[in-house]
Amino acid sequence: MVGHILWLAGISLAAATRSVSSWVLVVAAVSFVLGAAAAVLGWRSYRRKSEVLAAFLWALPVSPVLLSLCVLGVTYL
Repeated sequence: MVGHILWLAGISLAAATRSVSSWVLVVAAVSFVLGAAAAVLGWRSYRRKSEVLAAFLWALPVSPVLLSLCVLGVTYL
């Protein structure tokens, strides 16, 4: 939920500027980097036998990353 709210705030700020395409790239890049970091932390938790935390960390970036892919597609296609 927090990731989704932060993503919406970032895209809203990006859409309010004149250089939308460059800010969309920045928000998408940050979203992908944070998603990769959450996936790595989830993998570490899984290897420590903490399946609940691993599942949470793996599911955390799904919505922002998918939404970033959609916005990139709409912006550049």
